[in-house]
Parts: sequence; structure tokens; C-alpha cells
Amino acid sequence: VLRPARREVPVRPLRSLVGVPIVFDLVSWTLQVIDIGRLRAATTSYAVDDAHHRSVQDYNFGVTQSKMITTTRRAERLYRLLSFGRADVASSRILIVGPRNRAELLQAWVHGFRWRNIDAIDLYSVNPKIKVMNMEAMTWPSESFDALTMANTLSYAASTRVAIGEVARVLKPGGYFAFTATYDPGSERWKEDEVAAASITAMLHDAGFEIEAHSGVDKVNSEKRLQTSHEILARKMPAGEKRLDPFHL
Repeated sequence: VLRPARREVPVRPLRSLVGVPIVFDLVSWTLQVIDIGRLRAATTSYAVDDAHHRSVQDYNFGVTQSKMITTTRRAERLYRLLSFGRADVASSRILIVGPRNRAELLQAWVHGFRWRNIDAIDLYSVNPKIKVMNMEAMTWPSESFDALTMANTLSYAASTRVAIGEVARVLKPGGYFAFTATYDPGSERWKEDEVAAASITAMLHDAGFEIEAHSGVDKVNSEKRLQTSHEILARKMPAGEKRLDPFHL
């Protein structure tokens, strides 16, 4: 409780204090309680009215309703990846895809991103800070963001390749894409769970990304099947940039 993980980029004392687990939980709980009224009215319509996206929206909204208050901090590792070796986090504009509520936005703030520079999208919204938008057809102008995160969101896409293409479009040259992806070939709910990391890596390279970091671990998921969970940090290479020794998985 009194020794939170060391940050690669120093942050102001208030953010360090909020980063202490028990303080973070209290602040996050307060923000989510404020939004409970909006939660009850968040799905008056479907953001994308086709069978796949209706299913995705129903599932995730059901999870949000059943938990009411989110306590997980699983996305926090993505913000540590984004801040590793970088001094420009405070001035960077970030887009969070699929946060469900403000808990993940708070994690980004704790790790040095300014609140006004944090944007978020999902298929439903429980707060004005989260815009209703489809990650495969974003309405943001091209090259709008310095960083983008997806925590266990990519497998909800109808097409992983299309989603990665949209990420590449809205990121500025040199921008970072930090995300988690699961490989679960036995999944009957989400077909993009069957896309292996090697295929995702190829799609990233095709979209102009280089891979800066990767970790993967096997675990038993909630449906009692073995799956692989990947964490990947990719960078959109500026036009004409060449690496002496590019990293490929």
C-alpha cells in the first residue's frame, strides 16, 4: 500500500499520492459513483447497428452493470510501457479505446498524462469524457494523437486488420500504440480471439508500425480454457525513417 511501483517518468506529488493503491481505489470509486446515474441510461441505442457490434455492446455493458464499480488496474502496465524512457508524456495527447468508465482514464492521469489531453471512446458512454464511437470507423481526424491504448479490446473488433489500420490513421508519425491481445482459439463468442500474435505483428508491420516491446503469458481464462495474453508496444514509424536493427517478433 505504501510502496507503489516506481514510475519511469516523475509525476507531481498529487499524482503519486493518488497512485497509492488504497487512495486510487477511493478516488476511482468516487468518480464511478458520480457516473452511476449515467450508467443506467447509457444504452438507449446501439452505436453500430449490426449483429456483431450489438453483441459486443450488450456484453460489455452487461459487465459494467454487473460490476457497477470497477476495481481492476490491469491496464496500468500499458501506461508504464508508454512512459518508459519518454519525457514528453505530459504534453502527449492520448486516446483510450474501450475503457468502459473513468477508472482507466484516472490510471492514465496518474502516470503523467494531463486530464485535458486524455480522450476516450467506447460503444456506450457513462461520462461525457468518453465519446460513443466505433474503433473500426473513428471520426477523429488523421494524425490526432501521440498515443493510443486498448486494454483487452482488440478482440472485440469485427476485423483486427481494420482496427489496426484505424489506429495507424489517427496516430501521429512517431506515435505509440500500447495494447493487450488475447489468443483463444476455442472462443465461440469473439472470432478475432483466433488471430495469433504473429498475424497481429504482420498487420502492424503492414500498417507502418515497428514493435518496441512484447510480453506474453499463458493462463486459464474465465471459461476454463488456456489462452495466451500478449502485451505489445508498437510505434508508428515516420515516413522515411529506417532502423539499423528493427525488431520483429
